[in-house]
Amino acid sequence: MDKLLDNQYHLIKLQPFVERLEKDFYNGIESLCVAARQQAGRLNELELHKTNSQYSKLCIKIIDEIKGYITQRKEGLLPYLTKLYAQEEVNHNCLNCTGNCSLQHELQIENIKESHIKIRETLYKLQMAALPLYSESIYPDVYRILRNQMALLENSLSQLAFLEENYLIPKIVEVQNNIHAISR
Repeated sequence: MDKLLDNQYHLIKLQPFVERLEKDFYNGIESLCVAARQQAGRLNELELHKTNSQYSKLCIKIIDEIKGYITQRKEGLLPYLTKLYAQEEVNHNCLNCTGNCSLQHELQIENIKESHIKIRETLYKLQMAALPLYSESIYPDVYRILRNQMALLENSLSQLAFLEENYLIPKIVEVQNNIHAISR
């Protein structure tokens, strides 16, 4: 990765970094999923042979998995990160809590790491998804568009996993340490 970009990500605080992830990756991947699913649906309608429709069905299955990761981030991780950032802003100290913390700080990191394992499996499926024989001659534009969308999804998902593993998790741990959430 470009050293300037690497330094830029290291210098950004948690909240602006999360906002950037949401805007550039979570929302972007979600939009790609919608477009690719529509394209796979079009292809499914055009295909006459069951062997050819296996590719579009596989794409739909993979797209649904990816959409699930993004939904998990938007509905579970983002609200947690907002609360975590707010706690840091008010200098919260978890050592003073009564023990009824509902944020489950340690579980959040584990959930991200577990989802990265699943993302790697999905990336493998994306790499192994092969176009059916003669696809280029039967419905060339429809296949080409879907294949390009799947490649964009693969690239975006790879970048997202990299950014979460190398920047997001360390930023979360840093904030958790700042509020003494882990040392309990």
